Amino acid sequence: LNDLVGDDFHESQIFRIDHYLGKETVQNLMALRFANALYEPLWNSANVDHVQITVAETVGLEDRVTYYDKAGALRDMVQNHMLQLLCLVAMEAPSSMDADAVRDEKLKVLRALKRINGNEAPKHTVRGQYRAGASAGGPVKGYVEELGKNSNTETFVAIKAEIGNWRWAGVPFYLRTGKRLATRVSEIVIEFK
Repeated sequence: LNDLVGDDFHESQIFRIDHYLGKETVQNLMALRFANALYEPLWNSANVDHVQITVAETVGLEDRVTYYDKAGALRDMVQNHMLQLLCLVAMEAPSSMDADAVRDEKLKVLRALKRINGNEAPKHTVRGQYRAGASAGGPVKGYVEELGKNSNTETFVAIKAEIGNWRWAGVPFYLRTGKRLATRVSEIVIEFK
C-alpha cells in the first residue's frame, strides 16, 4: 500500500493516521498535557509513581477470525494504538502542533523505550488466551473454539515498559489489552505519588 501511494504522491502529501488518534478523548490528551500549566511541573518521575494504559474488550473474534489469528493482541493493539497513547502521555511538548513536530517528539519516546531482552520477557510481559466461559450472562466459546483450530495466538497481553529519559526514568508504564475480558474499558491512569 505504501508503495502504491508513494508512486503517485510525494511523502509530504501522504498522511498516515492511527484511527485511535481520532477519538475525542485522545485528541484532548495533548491539550491536557500542554495547554494546562498545572500539570506540566507534575508530569515527571518525581511526582508520578506509574502509568497504566488499558484497552479491554468484552468481545471475542467476531468477524476478524482470519486477521486476528495472524496478528494477535500484540500486533493488533500494542504496536500501534497503545504505543501511540504511551507517546502522547510521555512525549515532551513539541515545538509546534504541526504533524512533523509532534511526530518527532513521539519518535524520541519510542527511541527511549528500554528494550526487553528475550531472557527478561517473562519478568516484563504476560501473554494469555481466553477460554470458554460466560459473558453478559451467557455462555461464550473460547478462542480456539471460535477459531476452529489450535493456536498459540495471544488474545491478552500485558507489558511493563520503561522509558529511559530524564522525565520518566524509573516510572513503569503498564500496558494491558485483551479480548473477551469482564469489562470494556479504555483508560489511561496516571498514579501520582
